[in-house]
Amino acid sequence: MEERIIIERKSNKSIGAALLIIALGITIPLFFIMWFVINANAYYFYSKPTMIDTLLSEDFFIIVGVALIPLLLGLLFYFWFANNQLTVTDKRIYGKVAFGKRVDLPLDSISAVAMTIVLFYGLSVSTSSGRITFYLIPKRNEVHKAISDLIIERQSKSNETIIKQEIPQSNADELKKFKDLLDSGVITQEEFEQKKKQLLGL
Repeated sequence: MEERIIIERKSNKSIGAALLIIALGITIPLFFIMWFVINANAYYFYSKPTMIDTLLSEDFFIIVGVALIPLLLGLLFYFWFANNQLTVTDKRIYGKVAFGKRVDLPLDSISAVAMTIVLFYGLSVSTSSGRITFYLIPKRNEVHKAISDLIIERQSKSNETIIKQEIPQSNADELKKFKDLLDSGVITQEEFEQKKKQLLGL
């Protein structure tokens, strides 16, 4: 039977881009503030430094290192969250999570689905081997509902299968009892045949 796609979502890249812009917005002013403080300090205590003196000083590398921290964190968050993809089918859930790692989860292995409240619009899918979270998923309520419906449908089918397996077994037990009654002469062949047709639905 062909696999049917129920819902597809890609992470909201605009939020990832906003994180990068915020990081850049922190990095540039931080760089100039630190540059100004170190140069003012050098000018006050020593002599007026030239541009080359500043560029070659060890203070310059400290300025660059500290100022780049927000930008590096922004890039880290962008590559961690911004490429998440999620596809829900009637047989499995697959896609990409943090740093583009591919995942493929058969529907039978999924035990629960939950929305993370705090961190970046996350949607967590739990399996017996652990939990996988997809971040920045737009309209995650719809995805959560689709996965929940699939889990409930699967559980209903497994319950029906168990009931269907138990019913024939109980009918077989009943038939065996009536056969024993026939063999011991308690009931007639005609009564046995009538009960047999009733139990087998003939």
